[in-house]
Amino acid sequence: MIVLRTAFSAVPLLLGVWSGAEFGWFYGLLVWIAAVFAGLILLSKLKLTYVPLNQHELSHSSTAILKWFVALRLCGYDRNSQAAKSPDISEAPR
Repeated sequence: MIVLRTAFSAVPLLLGVWSGAEFGWFYGLLVWIAAVFAGLILLSKLKLTYVPLNQHELSHSSTAILKWFVALRLCGYDRNSQAAKSPDISEAPR
């Protein structure tokens, strides 16, 4: 998760610095802005795919979104097994 978070932060910056040194500061700024927007789009897609539906309306940091991605995709955590263990509030005795 730390590697992914660092990549989401460092890659746009490195692309901006490289293109700024190669083509000029204005193009470096444009490439940096485009890379940041591309990273934000990727994070929103990851949030829609890996964060549970009941938590979509909550505000999540990019680190929290990447934690969900790593837990579900890379570590093999099963979301359905946890859902089966959680109690259903509608069936609780009154």
